[in-house]
Amino acid sequence: MEQFLVIDQGTHASRCMIFNADGQLLAKTRYPVNVYRQGNEFIEQNAEEILASIYYCIDGLLHEHDLSQISAAALITQRSTIVGWHKESGKVLSPAISWQDTRAADLLTPLENQSSEIKNITGLPLSPHYGASKIKWLIDNNDNCKQAYQNQQLIVAPLACYLIEQLTGITDATVDHVNASRTLLFDIQSLDWSPQMLEKFNIDSHCLPKTKPCLADYGQFRHHPVPLKLVCGDQNAALFTNGKPSPGSLIVNIGTGAFVLKLTESLQQIPGLLSGLAVTGTHQNIYLNEGTVNGAGAAISLLFDKINEEKLFNQLPLWLENIKEPAIFINAVSGLGSPWWNKTIEPHYLHPDTSYIDLPEQAVAIIESIIFLLQNNIEALTDSESQQIYISGGLSRLDALCQKLADLSGLDVKRFNNTEASATGAAWLLSASSQHSDQWSNQAQTEFSHFKPEQNDTLNKRYHLFTQHLLQLTETKQHLSETANVS
Repeated sequence: MEQFLVIDQGTHASRCMIFNADGQLLAKTRYPVNVYRQGNEFIEQNAEEILASIYYCIDGLLHEHDLSQISAAALITQRSTIVGWHKESGKVLSPAISWQDTRAADLLTPLENQSSEIKNITGLPLSPHYGASKIKWLIDNNDNCKQAYQNQQLIVAPLACYLIEQLTGITDATVDHVNASRTLLFDIQSLDWSPQMLEKFNIDSHCLPKTKPCLADYGQFRHHPVPLKLVCGDQNAALFTNGKPSPGSLIVNIGTGAFVLKLTESLQQIPGLLSGLAVTGTHQNIYLNEGTVNGAGAAISLLFDKINEEKLFNQLPLWLENIKEPAIFINAVSGLGSPWWNKTIEPHYLHPDTSYIDLPEQAVAIIESIIFLLQNNIEALTDSESQQIYISGGLSRLDALCQKLADLSGLDVKRFNNTEASATGAAWLLSASSQHSDQWSNQAQTEFSHFKPEQNDTLNKRYHLFTQHLLQLTETKQHLSETANVS
């Protein structure tokens, strides 16, 4: 029976898993990676450390599994993280600038009046979380990258591209369509770099990799006889945890950030949300609409200087049960994502005296703020066909979070009991591409925990106050911006 290796490279850890063609998880290893922060704007990782973590995971699998049985591998990665390296030597020239990093936000200001055109080309709003401003910042401000760029020896690209090159030893820099599409430089209709966007950011295409479909031949691992057949974003892969979702399904994944995704048969623009690629292949492309919440796990981590992570997550279920009317937290951690797209509003509580908000109430308020931001996006994505939400990711382990999301959305919430949603989805895509999807869907249907909507008037009241406050803040910011432009 065929077996598949999935490398899942996330913000805080790399994981490697082996699945069989029935969808059974046979082996799993994990190795943590560091995130380096300088204030709220500079957030970096070390690309070589990330690569080493993947090798540690693969070596761990070798202790219990024969990789010669693997017929294909997948690499799924955090999207929008950017790194620069030397084209010929492969030497890393820069930190990996995290998707959470907003240091280059000011580079976007001159383009704000072109945001509609940019969204039509890229499917993305003008945001510093995507790759273009990070790429431009490295070219202009990192001495190593600047020199290599001038000598036409720089590759600056999504992290996935660096990992492909290092894992396979193939130096002809290549990246998949999905990771390329998170740079603000990619035309989602022509499926290639956009000349217009390169001109807007004053970036020469010689520093960018080639692009190809997600499901394609990316070469063989240099240390193991395993072909890499799928490269994609981690959130995209999570869409396929239980096979291809039905038209009435929304997929929510909650990690460091949180995402709401819905598959579409063609490109569709929804105001305030992202439109783009779910996965591409030789014969078919699948599209999606997406809402994004920057402050999910990243918001919870604000409490780690007061309580360690393990103790916090042990206490959260009790706090969520006992605290019925918490304060309202305006969750602008890492900047407001969709549908608000505001990087200037600071996180704060709607409370006259925050000294009275103790740690348990802060934690519950942050959890509710994540739910509220998810609901802002769910409202934009739901239509007459919407039937249920499938939810996965670390924070989805909280029953109260899932129940409150069901109450607020009015939709059934089904939680994947499989904790490796992204990796499982990647394995399904490999299985489907090798003609085993029927076998998978018949034998490996994922089990769910089911949360049905209930009446929750106080939660709806807090959500209304939360949303009204954000509306007032964003309207005020917009008015000030327009006044400044006129003057």
